[in-house]
Amino acid sequence: METELEVEFFSSDSEDEKLRQARKTRELDDKYQMLKADLKSEITQGLAQIEKVGDQILISLSAANSFRSGFADLQPGFLGTLGNIGDSVVAAGGEVQISGHTGNIPIAFSERFDSNWDLSAARAASVADFFFTNNDLDSSSVSVFGYADTKPLADNTSALGRAENRRIEILIDG
Repeated sequence: METELEVEFFSSDSEDEKLRQARKTRELDDKYQMLKADLKSEITQGLAQIEKVGDQILISLSAANSFRSGFADLQPGFLGTLGNIGDSVVAAGGEVQISGHTGNIPIAFSERFDSNWDLSAARAASVADFFFTNNDLDSSSVSVFGYADTKPLADNTSALGRAENRRIEILIDG
């Protein structure tokens, strides 16, 4: 007596989700390694820092050599570095958030900016505009934010801490 058996394998939703998550994690790791390799020179020189934050990649740039105090115009000496970073951001792909951050010293005697909120947003917009013009970053994938002094990395009571808090952050979705 012969009996035919048909065996079907059904993967559960949780197994499919695990596979999707593993693939997403692998893609994020690949993108992170690519960015680290592309920006090795900038990282070594202390011009940029890169880290994984959840399912995103964060590139932090010090505002020290990128902008004059109280201004949102990019410094000429920073343009080469920013061009390299822009190329890497474009190659990485994905949604991009560019945010500006300041120290807690209020802006004084500025004809253009009423507050650190204005300044931080204008600096982030300057970086985004540079990427649009020089690196062909797709503007539909970019968001710009100004956080003023609301997300400090260091204590704002010292000049060194305030300098660390003045930065541009580029957050790339994994």
